[in-house]
Amino acid sequence: MIANLHLWKRYAWVLGLLVTVGCSRGGGVTALNPTQDRLLKLGNAYRNAVRRLGHPPKDFQELQPSLEDHATEDLLRSPNDGEPLVVIWGVDYDKLPPGRPNPFVVAAYEKKGVGGKRYVLHFPPGVKVMTDEQLKKATFPPGYTPQL
Repeated sequence: MIANLHLWKRYAWVLGLLVTVGCSRGGGVTALNPTQDRLLKLGNAYRNAVRRLGHPPKDFQELQPSLEDHATEDLLRSPNDGEPLVVIWGVDYDKLPPGRPNPFVVAAYEKKGVGGKRYVLHFPPGVKVMTDEQLKKATFPPGYTPQL
């Protein structure tokens, strides 16, 4: 039963990544904008850090060895709004209980966004654009209060 749960999580992760990248009508892959790219890199590094550390990273210093290309803390700044990304540290997203009303849990988001919309990293890994109202209604890790 546990093996099936891990298989489902891997399937959901791959599916989320595919949905995030998406395909254009011409059959080619749609390019990610810089904010989406940063959030996905952050999500992948976060997951790798959990495996490497045996616990979720509590800050950027614990995350950094899991990043590609020796990325700096600049990765945590949104090119879209110029503000630091809000990262919800210290959560093992793969260990959150199943059966939540929404299978996607917010892991990081733009502090302000642009035009009333923000890029949001969720687990299983993917990036969505949400309005402020949608973000307020989104699922967050237990005990976390969004900073909106």
